[in-house]
Amino acid sequence: MSKPAWHPISASPATRQASSRQRRHALWVCVGIVLGTLLLLPAAAVMGPRVPAFLPSYQTATVVAYVIITYLIFAHYRATRALDLLYIGAACFYCAGIFLLQFLALPDMFLPQGALLGGPQTTIWLWFFWHAGLALGILAYAASRWWSPALAHYHPGRMAQWLMAAVAVALVASLALVTAFHEQLPVLDNNGNFHRVLTSGVGPLLQALTAAALLLLWQATRFRAVLHVWLGVALVALLCDNAITMAGGSQFSVGWYVGRCNALVSATLLLLIYLREMNQVYLKTVHDARLLALNNAMLEVRMDQVRLDDLTGLPSRSLFLELAETLRSRDLPGRHAVALLFIDLDGFKRINDDLGHDRGDTVLVEVAAALRSVLRDSDIAGRVGGDEFVVCLVAPAAAIKATATAVAGRIVSRVAAIGDGIGCSIGIALCQAENMEWDSAMRQADEAMYQAKRQGKSRFTVYGHTLLDEMA
Repeated sequence: MSKPAWHPISASPATRQASSRQRRHALWVCVGIVLGTLLLLPAAAVMGPRVPAFLPSYQTATVVAYVIITYLIFAHYRATRALDLLYIGAACFYCAGIFLLQFLALPDMFLPQGALLGGPQTTIWLWFFWHAGLALGILAYAASRWWSPALAHYHPGRMAQWLMAAVAVALVASLALVTAFHEQLPVLDNNGNFHRVLTSGVGPLLQALTAAALLLLWQATRFRAVLHVWLGVALVALLCDNAITMAGGSQFSVGWYVGRCNALVSATLLLLIYLREMNQVYLKTVHDARLLALNNAMLEVRMDQVRLDDLTGLPSRSLFLELAETLRSRDLPGRHAVALLFIDLDGFKRINDDLGHDRGDTVLVEVAAALRSVLRDSDIAGRVGGDEFVVCLVAPAAAIKATATAVAGRIVSRVAAIGDGIGCSIGIALCQAENMEWDSAMRQADEAMYQAKRQGKSRFTVYGHTLLDEMA
């Protein structure tokens, strides 16, 4: 069975089947995250060093990761019109916005005292919103894959605009909750201690929501595609983030630092996978382009071989005209002209009748060899009929007649040397290179050839109505 045609869309993480190797890699990443979290869990409440640059670096990296992955997912959505991708893209867009708001709400980050927006509970509740938003987005994606896996929209841009508007409304509502309604929010952060996240039920709610998203994702997709696999890993990282952050209980604790690292892993996993898949698509495209160019070159060679005369190996009429046109159109210094020589063998019919067709074929091969021996590397010869040959050559306009007649004279001598009474008559047509019309030149050369035959054969004649006067 032949393999299905490869297409860049089919190579997307959202649609490409995950290999067993990729699943093993994802499993080992999960094992590493879980084991690292479990090993550090006993020391989660231990206070770590206060690193001022950690928070801005973490926030910036996470915002950038979510913005880029949002762009990539929405670009793929516009190509496939798969509605389920919209939920992931919207969730990532929401998370990017929440992280940006959280960045602005960090105390002593932009102002000597206090924050640009919100109050003491703003950052902790924004932490809750981004965890919940991402989990809900993946839940919606998994539900869409389960109930309507092939659902598409005929106006992808319009649907994306509506969803982005909904996300913008959600961001405005989230901002209002942590600023205008700040005083009505339950207290989760008590001077840097957020044990109340666990005791208030907010933390367990987040864990339940994230676990439900992971379970539904597995139920709906069985982790078949690359995107499904690494969405699962991202959810595992979020579960570990929530667990060790709540165990740490305070900012700058070991658990808090490890939780931030897990959150960053969760945010960057999809970005790294999409970038890797894009690199694979690029490499595949380059490989296919090179293969296509090679195949085209081989096809051109084969087409040229088909258009070569089987007996003499000279170009046929169509290939000769193509090569002659290429020669004529070359960018040469000064004024140049083209000479077309039409060659018809004298006495060839008698050789076929008296000596047989095998000898006739041999004569044709010898004539082709004689032409090759006389012509320059830049000149072109072809066989256009049974015993008819043509030659094209280019020379400076002032010397074209002398060059063409010298070549014609040598051809007449070489053909006569073959023996058995064979000879040739040659008609020559001359024209300026920029004014060359091949059909007209062929008729002129053919007429001049018949004139040479009438004059006694085994000679050449230059067509009388040429542009030699203009070229002089």
